[in-house]
Amino acid sequence: MSPLSAVATLAVHGRAPSELPSWCDVTDHLAGGAAAALDPPPGAAICDLLGPLYELMLADAVRRSAGVHFTSPALASGLVALAASIRVGERFRTGEVVLDPACGAGAFLVATARYLWAEAGTDGRSTSAGGILSRLVGADLDPDVLVVARAALARWALDEADAPGHDEAVGRARASGLSSDEPTLVCCDALTQPDVLARAIGGAPVGWVVGNPPFLAQLRAGTRHDARRRSSLTERFGAEVGAYTDTAALFLLAATELVADTGVVCLIQPRSVLAARDAAGVRQTVTKRMPLAAAWVGDGGFGAAVEVWAPVLGGFAAAPVGEVPVRGGSTVEMELGMVPVGALSSESWGALVAAAEGLPAVRRTSGTPLGRLGEVVRFSAGFRDEYYAMLELAQEATLTEREGRPEVPAGFAALVSSGLIDPGVCRWGGKSMRFGKRRWESPVVDLGALAADDAPTTAWAKRQLVPKVLVASQTRVIEAAPDGQGRAIGLTPVIAGVPKGITLGHLLAVLCSPLSTLSLVSAMAGSGMGRAGVRVSTRALGDLDLPVHQGPWDEAAGLLAGRCDLGDGIESATLTWVHELMVAASGVDDPDGVLSWFRER
Repeated sequence: MSPLSAVATLAVHGRAPSELPSWCDVTDHLAGGAAAALDPPPGAAICDLLGPLYELMLADAVRRSAGVHFTSPALASGLVALAASIRVGERFRTGEVVLDPACGAGAFLVATARYLWAEAGTDGRSTSAGGILSRLVGADLDPDVLVVARAALARWALDEADAPGHDEAVGRARASGLSSDEPTLVCCDALTQPDVLARAIGGAPVGWVVGNPPFLAQLRAGTRHDARRRSSLTERFGAEVGAYTDTAALFLLAATELVADTGVVCLIQPRSVLAARDAAGVRQTVTKRMPLAAAWVGDGGFGAAVEVWAPVLGGFAAAPVGEVPVRGGSTVEMELGMVPVGALSSESWGALVAAAEGLPAVRRTSGTPLGRLGEVVRFSAGFRDEYYAMLELAQEATLTEREGRPEVPAGFAALVSSGLIDPGVCRWGGKSMRFGKRRWESPVVDLGALAADDAPTTAWAKRQLVPKVLVASQTRVIEAAPDGQGRAIGLTPVIAGVPKGITLGHLLAVLCSPLSTLSLVSAMAGSGMGRAGVRVSTRALGDLDLPVHQGPWDEAAGLLAGRCDLGDGIESATLTWVHELMVAASGVDDPDGVLSWFRER
């Protein structure tokens, strides 16, 4: 049986075909149903089951390539209510329509119909299910899924009219099959066929744009645009389209063009849109057009196997919004916190997810940062070629000791992996490491051999033979170790930071600061990676703020200045004092909260 035939059987007869799996496979919230259970679960609206049934019957590859992952009715209803709540004045105005530019099986359109029906009942206004349907506009590339959406909305109209007190309406609906007032559903690409979509809207003002557009990450072969579509998108959106901009972000951009001046936009997005470099243009443009008024942050469990969130743009309050409320939960029921608008920029909206994940909200109560770390430090890292160039030159060292710790032999440079770097210390020679599919005890390169090799890959290594700080690639907190004599080479993906306007102690103090880790975790939260650890990059380190107050920073640097040789350890008590000084230097309003969070990491 085809997916559409199964949907038709359920929509018309209220029962599933006998050859389908149990309803526990169709609806996520059910567990352990009998395989022969053909009737919908008690209390489940048939209109809410058509989309999941259709998705279930599609092949996995088809779902992934088309981004077919439908939204739960509860989440759609919660987001529609959130979007409506931030609109100033009348939430839905005469003559307006609601648009879902990638409507799929119609979950958001059904949720909108429910909301408008309930609002009409609350306000005592006279309306009909058909009248509400006529205010809904949906678009999708898949003509079959539009059939499912139309069936879901038709079934909603019958079921809502079947509520107590509407028997007469039910009789009319059943006698005629469906109301003559129907939604406008059009088969088109809302991104590259704006003229077709405009005709479907018909000149009506768009009060709301809601939905769950497809997530088509451009790093994945199965979801990547072909050359023709990429060209069409670039022609329409211009500089906002990067090589790896997710399609969902472009729907957000298009929505801000389509919505009325006082309207609202709420579209589910992958978390990558919060912080990805190729979505920066989208973030900048949409917030120029509409204020970010609220956000919902999901907590896993989404059908697309990605972490998601949804902005609510618009509302246009009389006074500028100073803080953005963040909601969570499968029905948008949880209040997770408030994020200052100043914490959001085109570089990253990761602070929204940081609030949802319990990260401290940083507010500076005095002064401004003295600059950016990248202004006084040069950060660099090797790539694949540099890694293998060092592997060809590597050899085991004959160790000597100085003051009870391993000493790099004269004429050699130590090779250091991320695993050897702990906060404030490099454990080369005291801890083994894996390199080139084997274990090494104390790997080095001969400086003479390195000097004789004029390849570009070794030129990178030679530039590391200066006083610097080595930073591990992915850890729970930033882990940085000093190399005050320039005796080590960090192996890919270790990052080297060479100070050019501050001392090594000042650099190490900034990297040891709890505020630096918090900043990176907040940014990584936006890309969905913050929970696993701090995934540093040269750009992310360069973007870190310098402290606000010079005095505590100088004091912290002084504590570290005498412990900057490779392998020097920093006592735990000293590191703790450095952490406290650097939080004090940052000028934040809740230093104890930041320190408590950092220590729990």
